[in-house]
Amino acid sequence: MNLDYKIFEMVNRYAGQSNLLDQIVILFSKFGPILFGMVFIWLWFSKSGNKYLNRQIVLYALTITIIALGANKIIEMLYYRPRPFVTHAVNLLSDKSSLDPSFPSNHSAGSFALAFALFWKRRKIGIVLLVVAVFMALSRLYIGVHYPLDVSAGAIIAFIVTFVVMSQSRLLEPFYKRIIHIFSKKDFKQK
Repeated sequence: MNLDYKIFEMVNRYAGQSNLLDQIVILFSKFGPILFGMVFIWLWFSKSGNKYLNRQIVLYALTITIIALGANKIIEMLYYRPRPFVTHAVNLLSDKSSLDPSFPSNHSAGSFALAFALFWKRRKIGIVLLVVAVFMALSRLYIGVHYPLDVSAGAIIAFIVTFVVMSQSRLLEPFYKRIIHIFSKKDFKQK
């Protein structure tokens, strides 16, 4: 047995032991991305802090997430890794979708992309989202649909994309400024 499977097994063996914990993890794994989205919707419409910077962070996060998930799709087309429940007996707490590849994890890539984007500009709240992203990654192991390497790859892809996008921020900022200006006009007209 390889280390990837051993770590998966260490986490997944707790699935099915507590109905309450199972339901919490299933709900978090399924609806956690909505939680991340709500943070960024709140940030876009927030009146606290610098409204322009808040909206700029949201646009960076959206860009990073789209690119990270796009990179995942390219990797999935080039390399297919079956999900753990296809090749092993696991405690599966999710619907079987054996046609979807396990590597890399889209949930992990999306969660970490949003967390890294926020962390880049706002360290304190970014740390909170990074912790939540780690729990998202662990939840995918717990419910039996990803290996540790899958969720780690998603996080690494998100980090690399964040680094590249943020290092090229001077190219994106004029575009973001225009988008924010358009929405600011709409905000002004609504008042």
